[in-house]
Amino acid sequence: MPDRLVSVAELKTLLGIGDLYADSVLEQIADTATDVILDYLQLNRAWADQICCEDGFILQARTIKPHNLYVGQTVTLEGFPGAHVNGSKTVDAVVSDTVVRIDLGTHAAPVIDDPIPLIPPATISDQARLNYYEDVPAVKEAVTAIAVDIFQSRVAPGGQTEAVDFTPGPYRMGRSLVTRVSGLLGRWMDTSALVG
Repeated sequence: MPDRLVSVAELKTLLGIGDLYADSVLEQIADTATDVILDYLQLNRAWADQICCEDGFILQARTIKPHNLYVGQTVTLEGFPGAHVNGSKTVDAVVSDTVVRIDLGTHAAPVIDDPIPLIPPATISDQARLNYYEDVPAVKEAVTAIAVDIFQSRVAPGGQTEAVDFTPGPYRMGRSLVTRVSGLLGRWMDTSALVG
């Protein structure tokens, strides 16, 4: 994934908290907000539900739906078994519209005789497309709004803000979390992410 789309310094300034909270807390909030928003955006991403190996350096993955990956493409793997498998890799071959071979470089793949299922599915993402959103102001604003909601929910008693007269505010971490910023994301939203 790209670096967080809202920085810790931006959050400190926006929230007016200075050094009151540890940077690690704000980093976690910024990373979460970035991940939440990127899950709804158009990305060249495929979900792999099964893997096997042909030799020690090539990982073969089956995708749930047809993918748009191509030979020589640099992709980011996340959620695969084995830390050495995840990270930036190169597509070695496209076997079919749902099977892709990925070169693991100098790191040997786990020895897998029979294909094994991946639950939950792992992701194969086009790194260039992920980084595209770093320069889109509307997406950055949406990530910032989500980060503020997460922060407020985290520090408010019971996770819910209250007015001066102690009337509770709306719960902000519910299903409407992304809906409130969907107007900002409309142009870049992946319609397949909305189904189901």
